[in-house]
Amino acid sequence: MIADEAYLQRAIDLAMQGRGSVEPNPLVGCVIVKNDQVIGQGYHQRFGQTHAEPNALASCTQDPRGGTAYVTLEPCCHHNKKTPPCAPRLIEAGLKRVVIGCMDPNPAVNGRGAALLRSAGIQVDAPVLENECRQLIAPFIAFMVHQRPYVTLKWAQSADGKVAGAGGRAVQISDEKSWQAVHRLRARCDGIMIGSGTALGDDPLLTPRRVKRLRPRLLRIVLDSHLRLSPSCRLASTVDMDPTLVFCQPDAAESDQARQLRHLGVEVIGTEGGDGQLSLGPILTQLRQRNVMHLLVEPGPTLARGFFSSGLVDRLWTIHSPMVIDEPDAPTAAAIPEDFALTGQIMLGDDQLCERLNPASPVFFSRQQSADFVLLSGQHP
Repeated sequence: MIADEAYLQRAIDLAMQGRGSVEPNPLVGCVIVKNDQVIGQGYHQRFGQTHAEPNALASCTQDPRGGTAYVTLEPCCHHNKKTPPCAPRLIEAGLKRVVIGCMDPNPAVNGRGAALLRSAGIQVDAPVLENECRQLIAPFIAFMVHQRPYVTLKWAQSADGKVAGAGGRAVQISDEKSWQAVHRLRARCDGIMIGSGTALGDDPLLTPRRVKRLRPRLLRIVLDSHLRLSPSCRLASTVDMDPTLVFCQPDAAESDQARQLRHLGVEVIGTEGGDGQLSLGPILTQLRQRNVMHLLVEPGPTLARGFFSSGLVDRLWTIHSPMVIDEPDAPTAAAIPEDFALTGQIMLGDDQLCERLNPASPVFFSRQQSADFVLLSGQHP
């Protein structure tokens, strides 16, 4: 039904407002309708606090008994979590019908929430807008089902396709609005990854600055096969601010350099790889074990190509500046795979931000703009 899809889309838009605050839980929105009127709505706002359905019920302007709840994700029914299950709350509220966007991939819930509602005599219609609702929780599915973080690559490039100055010299390519957008994205992620070239050339902090931090912990990750990272770098001297983790070859993990970094509080892990390169898949598995659900990769061209060739990119943000570098030996941005789906473009001052999704990703379900992009562009309710 057209009305069902419209109400579910409204619930999707609401759910996006929880981005950065609810993880590792999924984004969920709920709209309650009675007599063709919205009488309540809510979304999961913060991890450990009430979920979308109780928030929507609490906002109702009239008795929801006999109404319909539109929920982007199957209502939970399990008790081994911080908050009470939501399916019983919908039953207690006397709802006549529940429309579910997609089933919960969590094995503790999958199908059980809908079954509990049906056993109470509630009409359950599911799935509706399934692909859109699954795309909304793509990071949760990557984390829960595929046992790895949701991977976003981000870089800025000049009008002539360069990502740095002559010889790789660090250059500010994007403008202030783009800088703010990147730091807002950082503030919603659990980990930020760079390669050794970026670590050595830029000596970055990799922290969200001048924005509200939404995640309780930000893991700063460096892929450094031969462990060239200096103990005097800012990533090593600021571990009291955010932890730093370095992946390198096993022999490098036993070196004096590794011991110096560990003495400063940097975690150094040796991991196998071929031809002197580190294997990205096992690294992502380790990051998932450390509860990294959203991983932001700020790569140089080499690392970007490595992620593309491994098929481990879910989303790509590129910032296109009108600036021209015009240096023959300046590094050129990695080529974007032709099949990546452009989902949105927005101007940030003089820069243009483009968002693309990887249709070959196991968590690609719909050409739908991500919550991060929607929030940035001011499209949310």
